Amino acid sequence: MTTTVRIAQLYPDTLGVTGDRGNVRALQRRLERAGVTVGFHPVAVGDELPADLDILIIGNGPLSAMRGVHADLAARGDGIRSFVADGGALLAVGGGAELLSSGVTTLDGERLDGLGVFDAQVERTRRRKVGYIVVETAAGRVIGFEDYASEWTLANPEHGFGRVAFGQGSFAVPAAGQASARGELVRVQNAFASNVQGPLLPLNPELSRELLTAVANRRGIELDLGRDVESLDAYAAGARAAIESLVHGKGFNTIQL
Repeated sequence: MTTTVRIAQLYPDTLGVTGDRGNVRALQRRLERAGVTVGFHPVAVGDELPADLDILIIGNGPLSAMRGVHADLAARGDGIRSFVADGGALLAVGGGAELLSSGVTTLDGERLDGLGVFDAQVERTRRRKVGYIVVETAAGRVIGFEDYASEWTLANPEHGFGRVAFGQGSFAVPAAGQASARGELVRVQNAFASNVQGPLLPLNPELSRELLTAVANRRGIELDLGRDVESLDAYAAGARAAIESLVHGKGFNTIQL
């Protein structure tokens, strides 16, 4: 019997403004080439999440969209926290990541409570970070684009998953003698939060494999993640090389709002 892996994307019509469906497609293509059937479930406000969910994706959107889904997401809080505690794979980007933090403070002092999946406080700022970013992580070098105006403060620095090699990053990291050291990506079990856009996963095959390996381990199934992926990896390698050539010859920008 063919194995089915189920991927849900929360609020794709409102939290999907930075190519977040591309993250779903990257995982879907790799699973299909590994011989797995993929069930994709777009989940709008009021829709049920699949009971046998394997991967949960939540993408980026403006503050207005975050407010619009906030009550619905809060009602799902226990289920999402239980999913993560059980080892479920999750990727949250941008505004979706902020909603899964401990909470967001806006420029006018409004507090938007988060689900607490990631034990971090988010403060919106007038300083907008824009540019290509390169991050060293345990899953390899993560490359993409950052465009956001917030600063994260991690309650547990060990949840920081990567250190910025080029770019600005979402949070400060402890570093003796390097007060300006910066971090990007947060990991709690198999849940990842990031402000790297682009979308993130098509450019970063190793991070995709990290999520899919988590699925295989949780389900007790074997996935041949190296099967028939040469073209996917080649496209990613070409794009990554182009970005790396730019970051070595071009400064990063900060926009004051």
